Amino acid sequence: AKVIALDLNDEKLATAKANGVDATLNIKGLDAKTIKEKVKELAKEIKAPKFGWKIFEISGTKAGQDLAFNLITFTSTLSIVGFTMDKVEVRLSNLMAFDAKLIGTWGCRAELYPEVLDLIATDKLKISQFVQTFPMSQINEVFKNTLEHKYTKRPVMVPDFN
Repeated sequence: AKVIALDLNDEKLATAKANGVDATLNIKGLDAKTIKEKVKELAKEIKAPKFGWKIFEISGTKAGQDLAFNLITFTSTLSIVGFTMDKVEVRLSNLMAFDAKLIGTWGCRAELYPEVLDLIATDKLKISQFVQTFPMSQINEVFKNTLEHKYTKRPVMVPDFN
């Protein structure tokens, strides 16, 4: 598979690139049309197919979900992993027109958990580059900082009470 990562943060993009992503694009300040054009250019450069893209939206923002839906092309599959309370307005008929699929997921089907855990245990997936642990007693501070986008890694809460 060929993988293109989009983000607003160069540090996150560098981590993605260091972990095997074929191309990256910092989308800060770009409109959806420009982003789609640049993604098509990158796809061509890395010799990715023009259709059948697997798109994973993990930002959990309205803007991210809008963008992900706009990136759908013929026979694409869009997986929504990120969560937002905001309402996103999309033209569902695009799914029909592009013969595309839209899936909501926690990121991985439960039956694949053993394989993912094996990837982590054998250090093939270097999860420490993507997550940061915090004691549960700091949950309010972590939520506040998360909402303010102060972390480059995904916060994971660890119980610390007796």
